[in-house]
Amino acid sequence: MTKPLAITIAGAVSLGFLCFGLITACNTISTYDQAAYAQGVNLKVDMLALMDKASGTYEAHTGDISKLNVALAKGYEYDKNRPRNEMTRQMWEVLLFKSPSDPRNGIWPRFLEEWKAAGALKPAEIANDKEDVGRAFDKIIQLESGKIKNAKAD
Repeated sequence: MTKPLAITIAGAVSLGFLCFGLITACNTISTYDQAAYAQGVNLKVDMLALMDKASGTYEAHTGDISKLNVALAKGYEYDKNRPRNEMTRQMWEVLLFKSPSDPRNGIWPRFLEEWKAAGALKPAEIANDKEDVGRAFDKIIQLESGKIKNAKAD
């Protein structure tokens, strides 16, 4: 005859501490970073402002496009190299890099290709693309703002 499993109070407390330790020791996402948040907000505003200029010719704005692309690369590199920041990195990649397997990826380069091919875009096209860019940046910004903030030492 088998004995029923009896959990002692000491065993339950030990198990509770072990579970708590495992949960708190294994953060799966980075903590809040004010620089990353500000960078996301600033790049969103800059990109949307540049997109408004797409009613003019692409060639007239190549300097602005190059400057923004450098700033975007810096933002991506900053977030990409933060520990436990995989989700944010993936969100940046949806915005910045085309993927043949997913036509929704590469929102920014696809917009630039569309603008360059057309020479200038119609306001309705620009507005539609700005919504996509705005949503992509909002996800990055909201994820960052929702992260746990480090406790400051007194």
